[in-house]
Amino acid sequence: MGFNHRKTAFLFAAFCTSSSSAFVHWPIITQHIYIIRSQFTGILRASPSPIEASTSPVKNASSFKIHIGNPTEIDSSNTPPNLQLILTSLAELKSGSDLRGTYVDHKHSGGTIANVSHLIKMRKNEEKGAALTPFASHCFGVAFGKKLLQDGGIQKEGGVSICLGRDPRPHGERLADAFARGAESVDGVRVLYTGLASTPSMYEFCRADKCDAAVMVTASHLPEDKNGFKFFGKGGGFTKSDIDELIVLAQTEARHWYDMGILPPSSGISGVLCSELVDFMPFYIESLKQAVHREVGTSDPYPLSNLKIVVNPGKGSGCFFNELLRDLGANVDHSLHLHPDGTFPTSSGVPNPENKVFVEETLRACEECNADIGVMFDTDADRAGFVLPRVMNENGRWLGYEALNRNRLIALLSVIFSTSAPGCTIVTDSTTSEGLNTFLENTLGLKHFRYLRGYANVIGKAKELTESGEANAEIAIETSGHCAMKENGYTDDGTYTAVKIIGLLARTSASGQGSLLDLISGLTEMPFDEEYRIKIKDGSLETTTFVFQKVTEALKERCSTESEWILDEDNLEGIRMRLASGGFFMLRQSLHDPVISMQIESISDDEARKLVLEPLLQLFSEHESVLDLSALR
Repeated sequence: MGFNHRKTAFLFAAFCTSSSSAFVHWPIITQHIYIIRSQFTGILRASPSPIEASTSPVKNASSFKIHIGNPTEIDSSNTPPNLQLILTSLAELKSGSDLRGTYVDHKHSGGTIANVSHLIKMRKNEEKGAALTPFASHCFGVAFGKKLLQDGGIQKEGGVSICLGRDPRPHGERLADAFARGAESVDGVRVLYTGLASTPSMYEFCRADKCDAAVMVTASHLPEDKNGFKFFGKGGGFTKSDIDELIVLAQTEARHWYDMGILPPSSGISGVLCSELVDFMPFYIESLKQAVHREVGTSDPYPLSNLKIVVNPGKGSGCFFNELLRDLGANVDHSLHLHPDGTFPTSSGVPNPENKVFVEETLRACEECNADIGVMFDTDADRAGFVLPRVMNENGRWLGYEALNRNRLIALLSVIFSTSAPGCTIVTDSTTSEGLNTFLENTLGLKHFRYLRGYANVIGKAKELTESGEANAEIAIETSGHCAMKENGYTDDGTYTAVKIIGLLARTSASGQGSLLDLISGLTEMPFDEEYRIKIKDGSLETTTFVFQKVTEALKERCSTESEWILDEDNLEGIRMRLASGGFFMLRQSLHDPVISMQIESISDDEARKLVLEPLLQLFSEHESVLDLSALR
């Protein structure tokens, strides 16, 4: 059934003939029109917004200008302060190729744009970063729907479909509902809500033609009060320039609602209004089971029956992986934190395989039950980390459990591909060690390509190298645990990483070999391995860039007089110095935060202090008025 114009006209006339001024009630009239219109477009389907945005094609990303201004004054375009604050806040949500911010709630109906502006201003005053509101989510839903139609020109019966999933954060469903309503207000767009999911599963749904595009509502390992969006098409995740286009489209939508003075309605704290409620996760789980069978190399329905595995998803989206392993015969009776809870009430907090407390509790659980391996995931399960035993005693008990992460994880995965794809290229971020480079190239005979920090950067470079024929990049991986493999469509997938490691373990265990750590015994590791984060006092990215440039220039000058420093001319990010003893240190500017990151690997604490920390502290002291140097002292 279509939109009943006569009923809407009657409502409008009724308001206009009331005792109060029609102008006073215009926002209320508009919202009632919006609600009535939605009643005639189906129970599950969200209706178009009161103001239909332009359907003209999107320009090239280079021509887009994101609106960021001072929200306290009307700018040269006469943008009112409240609107300017909202437009700026939408742009501030950009986090590389994702959107992220601190969740800020507002009324699900009857609210005004002024309310949203006030909440954003309060959040800024509290210095809690960019504000992510349901209103912002609605605007980005509209933006994503329009971009899909304008970019891809997808013409198919039934329109363009978007699969929408979320991690366990309590406000995820509120944001999902607002996003779905926004997206479905664009003619020709349908939203399929799959509920609790993992980030890698969303891309898999695109690849399997279950949808044309997908969006994951998540803030990954960030604190519970954060949330955000990750976007996927059939070609992979969105790029930074794609996000720039979304911001401009979202700002256009926000202007329309500002002109009306009201907020689009939503379902409140629960419920998602969309075209269809689906459950695609069983399909994804089955694909991982098939991958385990391929890795183990058997048709046995229980290929993991000889393994005891501790899974620690930290109450995040990866909880399903425990039952997946149980179905394949593994003993997972001692796994931890298996019930999704987005408040993350555990002592280790938000799940993160790099968190020492998270690693330690997994390690202890492995020790207590004599596990063959421990598996950890971050909140949305696109990153993994592991715990492995070092040796087995004469009584058949494993001893000496250690973390398998960072350079070690890259090394072990590379061992796998040195057999299946000899001579292939491993693309990593810039912070990997000198020892790893030697292990990959000299021990395994592979090629190592260091690139920029950021999982999207690393994956993009691997795709580029492979598609151009310049290299066969089998793995794109960061020391943080983000890992994408060519055989898996370069999906950034922690659960698939776990499948590869567990498959290797099952094969070596069946053949009577020892610990997996023995396979990377040739990896040289430095006793001192620390990362320091130097914060900028005024929280300004401009100040961060200025100081970083000054310090790197000074470092290059000093390199000529420091006999123990060797400038890495091939480094592509920040500045990297090799130490004569075999270690290194590097400085880089954080991708998203007002922080200068410094990483040091050295043969001893004493060398790190004398050759690196003391000289750098001297250089940084020249900028002490703007730098917080407490981390170095």
